[in-house]
Amino acid sequence: MRFSQIKWGLVLFWGWPVILGTAAVILPRTVSNAVAYPIILLMAIWFLLSVVALFFYFYRAWKRVGGVPNKAAHIAWLSIESAVALAAVAGIVWFFVTPS
Repeated sequence: MRFSQIKWGLVLFWGWPVILGTAAVILPRTVSNAVAYPIILLMAIWFLLSVVALFFYFYRAWKRVGGVPNKAAHIAWLSIESAVALAAVAGIVWFFVTPS
């Protein structure tokens, strides 16, 4: 399999359940910092990769607007999709940054 044939969206999407499932199995109930920090670091790196992948996805999608026959519907859909993705990323950041 060539590197260009890999569906990176699927890899990023299924990476989250793998990371969270691994954390649920590996982390003990009394979490020691020695075990928790590498998993938190992995989740942070995976989150940044997901944000970069979303950026490139939307960048390519907005560049294709000129070649789409139904531009109004495509622009409306991309606007909604972009707003929801931005709100989701901002919500995740807000959830983990603000104190409870």
